[in-house]
Amino acid sequence: MKRTIQNVQYLPSGGNRRQRKERRRHEIAGESGPWSSALRSFGESVDDRLDGNERSGDWGSREPNSLRGPHRLRPVPHRASTLTFAAAYPFITESGLGHEGTYIGTDVFGSGAFSYDPWILYDKGVISGPSIVVIGTVGTGKSMCGKSLVARSITLGRKAAVASDPKGEWVAVAKAVGGKVISVGPGRSARVNPLDAGPRSSALTDAQWQAVVRQRRRYLLVALVSLMRQGMPLRPVEHTALDMALVETVAQNSNPTLPMVLDHLLNPSRETIGLVGRDGGSAVSHSLRRTVSGDLEGMFDAPSTVAFDADAPMMVMDTSALIGASEQALSLAAACGATWLEAAVTNPDGGKRLVVYDEGWRMLADPYMLAKMSEQWRLARTYGIANLLIMHKVADLNEIGDSTSGHRQKALGLLTEADTRIIYRQKHDAMRLTKEALGLTEAECEHVENLPKGVGLWKVGNRSFIVANRVTTDELEVFGTDDRMI
Repeated sequence: MKRTIQNVQYLPSGGNRRQRKERRRHEIAGESGPWSSALRSFGESVDDRLDGNERSGDWGSREPNSLRGPHRLRPVPHRASTLTFAAAYPFITESGLGHEGTYIGTDVFGSGAFSYDPWILYDKGVISGPSIVVIGTVGTGKSMCGKSLVARSITLGRKAAVASDPKGEWVAVAKAVGGKVISVGPGRSARVNPLDAGPRSSALTDAQWQAVVRQRRRYLLVALVSLMRQGMPLRPVEHTALDMALVETVAQNSNPTLPMVLDHLLNPSRETIGLVGRDGGSAVSHSLRRTVSGDLEGMFDAPSTVAFDADAPMMVMDTSALIGASEQALSLAAACGATWLEAAVTNPDGGKRLVVYDEGWRMLADPYMLAKMSEQWRLARTYGIANLLIMHKVADLNEIGDSTSGHRQKALGLLTEADTRIIYRQKHDAMRLTKEALGLTEAECEHVENLPKGVGLWKVGNRSFIVANRVTTDELEVFGTDDRMI
């Protein structure tokens, strides 16, 4: 059956651009031209394979350089090396951080292995500091990420120390890697003397070492008294009384303990009475007494029965026995334990070590711990340590104070100063603070809200990666925290 074409408009050859495009449109539609029949047949066969807006002769997108027309572009598949692809298809995905370091998992977008080591990346200039922050809501895999990083780093010669393990989750990890655990709490046999001098750095002279130890002890005593007084600062006369008690205790015993200092406060010497009066240190003594005969009795009030093993691959201060204790007791225990560990981990001769602060919201809420963490953040490169802070969400800082609070701003500074930020899934209502504090882009925020379990956004310096943490069956048995929910 013949087709009759009506209203055919013959356009002259040449003409302006608009006329040429119009003529071409008619030719493709089969309305004119010497190839109208062939084009019409080809157009009908292609039209059968098209749908929607692509029918009626509209083949493909009208975007510039889209190769629009009555055809389909089917490039021949080919293979090449990653070096060739990097030049042929630039800006498709990140090149990665390299193979050096601890294997973490898979780069989701790059489809390759993802490895990380803060010391290696610092040497390469990728990051300006070794501190790490891991944030994620409950059940997203943040603890698994921290444990994977620490345990696998140990196999590469690094060491680790957990300042306080309030839930006992790191005990199994320490045992699995051949580390040691110190458990303190009511009914536990271990005694830790927070006034221990700790390992001495070979770079310090006798006078320098004595000054360092004296300052560390004085700072701890002031912090303990301030915690008991709920942050109320000490009066000058009380500072003097406390310092005199410490000096007299050290003069009589090279290994002082808290009960010895308390005894000199309750029974001041003539020299002390001449400076501060007989009652100048009475208020301080009552505040310090709780560490000896109160909630912490039998934990930090005697010479140490355990020692920090600088050669052990991992040391954990297990404070899980204090679950249910008062906030002040927890703060006192954290301060004593952290000071004792600090004397060991800040020794430059101790090698490269990861210092873990789990349940970071509690640490940041404690003024003494926050001050200690801030110091270690600043001096991490000097000490050769990498701080690892693990917490649930940035919004936890709201419990510390409002936006004008100096304490809150100092805590927020730790997050912003960390050059490695690992963010696991966050709820939508927490994303605004997370975005502002950690410098996320809109695209990164969208990813974070929808990340599956075990997958996190790694911001390493100025580079971003979506990484799926891979764990073995054996690791899962040690790192997992869901046993009680099964």
